[in-house]
Amino acid sequence: MRSLDKVLTKRVRLLIHALILSGTLNFALMATFITFVLKERKELYLPAFTEREQTRQILLTNQEVAQECFQMTFQELVRELYDETHVEQGYRRCDLALSSLTALHYFDLERALSGSQLEKRSITFESSALTLYPGVTEGQFDAIRTFARTEVWPLTPVGLHQELQRREQTPDSLEKALMLTSEVYALKRTLHQLPYTLSDRDILELMKLSEWSTIENFTSLPKFLLPCIERGSKLAAYLLILQEREYALKELNNAQMEKLISLLTEKSPEVEAFLAEVSTGIRPKAVRDQAVAPPTSPDRGYTVQHGDSLWKISRKFGVKIDQLRALNSLESDQLKPGTELTLPSD
Repeated sequence: MRSLDKVLTKRVRLLIHALILSGTLNFALMATFITFVLKERKELYLPAFTEREQTRQILLTNQEVAQECFQMTFQELVRELYDETHVEQGYRRCDLALSSLTALHYFDLERALSGSQLEKRSITFESSALTLYPGVTEGQFDAIRTFARTEVWPLTPVGLHQELQRREQTPDSLEKALMLTSEVYALKRTLHQLPYTLSDRDILELMKLSEWSTIENFTSLPKFLLPCIERGSKLAAYLLILQEREYALKELNNAQMEKLISLLTEKSPEVEAFLAEVSTGIRPKAVRDQAVAPPTSPDRGYTVQHGDSLWKISRKFGVKIDQLRALNSLESDQLKPGTELTLPSD
């Protein structure tokens, strides 16, 4: 009996020791596993958070966002108007995009807000200056976005004029937008008082050769026409002697007079009378000789293409429809492709 008790006691002790050892090993394994998991999460999470915060601090500053906007096109800046990401000092990306649109692309903010007065603040980034509008409300910003997205020509008058100068052919929509500006309306009213019928297309061609400051601050016809004459406008030359003959005779220097005479290639009573007065005046002999025998321009030719009409050809070459009819003895406005037309001299 005692021998059996000793055997059982020995086996119970061994079992207890085995359980204790197994529990210790399991605890150690669990602790090791938890340690590795926490360490792995710490190594992955903390560097990512730090990198994101550093990127935010580097990119989202007024200066760098403004410099980024300086490189954007008009359409790209319009898309930026919808980005309300905070930058710094209370400004957002859309605020800086709006400033770039008005400063670099002549966006007509006043027209977008129907003339509302806005608070302005000027800031300078290196050599570039921007005007910020800190008081724009959310409702006003919605109106600005809609105007920029839906208006065909959302530009100031000077921006419209620049579009006119850089295009060989002027879209009808641009022509109408320019003609509705107060500056062009004042010029148009003066030109329509001349004893010569000018179309809107004629006025636009003169404006292409003029500086906007001359149009905006229009004070006299000669100051408007002389730059056009220097750039080779025969229409401006004719208008000058028609309306400002005494000014042309007395105020132009010899170089300007020679340029003017070279452009007076169309024969008319006004031109012949003016040249006769110059030829008998006290100008240098070279100028008087030029007035006696001014250059002439030969008529031009044009072959009618499919889809052409008298109206389309007149718009293309700046010629009046009545002139086309008279020069080509046209009894009908119907044109056949391949027909040779004579155009007035350039």
